[in-house]
Amino acid sequence: MAEKIAFDHYEVLTRDDGSLFELGRGAMGITYKAFDTNLRVNVALKVINAKFLESEIAQQRFLREARAAAQLRHPNVASVFHLGTSSEAFFYAMEFVDGETVESFIKRQGPIDPVIALRITLQVARALAAAEKHHLVHRDIKPANLMLVREDDDFLVKVIDFGLAKSIKHEGNDDLATLSMGGFVGTAHFASPEQLEEKEIDVRSDIYSLGVTLWYMLVGEAPFGGSLAQVMSQHLHKPPPLEKLQNLPASVRALVGNMIEKDPARRPQTPATLRVLLEKCIAEIQAAPKRDEQNFPTVVEATPPPLPVKMPPAAVHKTSRAIIWTLAVVVLAGAGLLIFLTTRKPEKILPPPQASTSPLPSPAASTTPAISQARATSPVPPGSPAASLSGQELSRASLAAAEKYEAAQDWPRSIMAYVQLQKDFPESEVGRVRLELLLSKLQSEKGALREDNFEQLRAPLTAAAKLNVVSAMEILGDFLRKRDPKASFDWLCAAAARGHAHAMSEVGLRYSNGAGVERDFVKAAQWFAQAREAGEGSAGTLLAECYLLGKGVTKNEAKAIDLLQDAATAKDARAMDQLGTCFHKGIGVARDDHQAFRLYSAAAKLNFLDSVGNLGVLYLTSDQTDLGRNEALRTQKAVDLFREGAKQNNAFCMFLYARCFEAGTGVDTNPTEASDWYRRAAEAGNRPALDWCRQHNVNLESEQTP
Repeated sequence: MAEKIAFDHYEVLTRDDGSLFELGRGAMGITYKAFDTNLRVNVALKVINAKFLESEIAQQRFLREARAAAQLRHPNVASVFHLGTSSEAFFYAMEFVDGETVESFIKRQGPIDPVIALRITLQVARALAAAEKHHLVHRDIKPANLMLVREDDDFLVKVIDFGLAKSIKHEGNDDLATLSMGGFVGTAHFASPEQLEEKEIDVRSDIYSLGVTLWYMLVGEAPFGGSLAQVMSQHLHKPPPLEKLQNLPASVRALVGNMIEKDPARRPQTPATLRVLLEKCIAEIQAAPKRDEQNFPTVVEATPPPLPVKMPPAAVHKTSRAIIWTLAVVVLAGAGLLIFLTTRKPEKILPPPQASTSPLPSPAASTTPAISQARATSPVPPGSPAASLSGQELSRASLAAAEKYEAAQDWPRSIMAYVQLQKDFPESEVGRVRLELLLSKLQSEKGALREDNFEQLRAPLTAAAKLNVVSAMEILGDFLRKRDPKASFDWLCAAAARGHAHAMSEVGLRYSNGAGVERDFVKAAQWFAQAREAGEGSAGTLLAECYLLGKGVTKNEAKAIDLLQDAATAKDARAMDQLGTCFHKGIGVARDDHQAFRLYSAAAKLNFLDSVGNLGVLYLTSDQTDLGRNEALRTQKAVDLFREGAKQNNAFCMFLYARCFEAGTGVDTNPTEASDWYRRAAEAGNRPALDWCRQHNVNLESEQTP
């Protein structure tokens, strides 16, 4: 019997026989089911084999890429939210998904319907699109790393093991030694040719692996088999056996073949392109007539019916009895099947866990914004055709109606249709899952949610939020910020209480700014700390600012620097900017403008416009930049940076650009231009510019009374 072990505040759970609760085992390490003693929730804990990270370079690379993966938040990704070390082991905690892997499902059930396989693939493509935005390649897309959570007759998919994703964004100080963690990483049966050859890879490698995974779902096995060497050789040189897909629709065969092209240039080039192809393929299959609907000419129709054969009375009597007994058996079997289908309940998806360590209690029902709504469907009258339908048939009909609204991009009706579906069939959770997917899609698509269409969506979103749909709570918290600060704050608290890390950070900001709630820096710092623990990278920067200024916590510059360095390593631009300022001013560290220049430049490349302004100031005041002591070039570079940021409406850059015109720094003195830029900076919220305008009697539109 194994002893109970723990890594930091994660206790590895044991099975009934006392053995450790393993969820999976691979070349890199073991994944356990564990319990987070802080948040009081189950997690999947991946413990990395120390041999894999023997060198200091490999360890640093692993830490950097795991931190980058922790920034990834998407409905189809099992989020990574903690990274740590214990003795010689490295480990990270990720969201525990209570479901079944695609591998296990296929081994248990065999090949699955093409439409379901394509829908699973489509959700993985969405996850890859989100990863691409963070410059991440998963490297091990395979059936065992795709978790299925059943929702009626469909699935929600979660991609796991993103903690071992590879960052393909090379930094200026990367060298060949740091660009690899020690050879091939992945699973040979599902790996791309370029991955097997240990070449540089990008998202197209994941698309290849996803294509092989789609093949596995359709056929029940991978396209290539044999020894490890044989599998690798076939991926590199042998055409895939497409004849095994001959019974599938032509569009499916073509798509799979396209995804597993050996030349990356011939595959779909991005997850967005792949999504379009998948959606088109699904639509073509669903639009095609089913076999019993097809108009096939038959020989039977052209042949006259046979003449009746006269049988002896005894034979007739014997045959009649056989027919009656056969019909009775068929009727009884049909009735049993109908009872089974009607009473069978699908597996239930667990709701999001509540954050028991929240600095605040969950908002009471009385503080949640209220909405009056009528039931969208009326009772089915007795005797009507619909009255004879089973609950499952009604559920499918309601789901089809909601999907129709969604396909037409009628967002208010589609949201309300899914809300009503969840209310009518609460045992299946299908409505809630579809709502989360739809709202996450709207949040990620530019222009789907706008100020001018929010009022049409407000009532449906509120109805969804009342069903504990966290995405709806988050959208309401964002769009009600100015319309109704108190309601905005309440919805964010509701999302935070359900473990949403970004909402926790937003609640902290509201306490810090006094928006919708009385200002309280202590609670702000508590929320930032909790959000950081839950995996919100930017919360570490906000918590660092609390320690820098002594707001809500005891002032501790060393602690602030540690937090900023962690966040900056994870590519948080604001943290880079703050850390640059600390080096420039010597706050908590020795003054070092070389480091300040490096950090400001990195943040500016990420389009953090405050850093564009700070970089310009550094050019004006320090000779420790790339332009050295050439003051004329430095001054011109500074003005160019201020102009660049000002044109992008950054208030800080507008203020600095105005000062250049006022003082004649790098440009001709121009009081009119200076006054105009000071005014624009003030109206954008820059306080020094606002003070300047008041001192010089410059009228501001924001201060004019009607």
